[in-house]
Amino acid sequence: MNKPFTLVVKEVEEKIVETINNSNLPAYVLKKILQDLFQQLEIAEHNEIEKYNEELKNNANKEESDK
Repeated sequence: MNKPFTLVVKEVEEKIVETINNSNLPAYVLKKILQDLFQQLEIAEHNEIEKYNEELKNNANKEESDK
């Protein structure tokens, strides 16, 4: 059984904070790491949106052709 979404989000947040705290890296290094990760997340988000929109378009075209 899958965990509730909110629980998964909370667990991920806690793991990220724990990893940051245990790294003992200075804030300026952590900031750079997080900025790089954020850039990667923005790209992943964009790709997910594009994929979702393409699926919607394909489904709409399929429904139209089924008529």
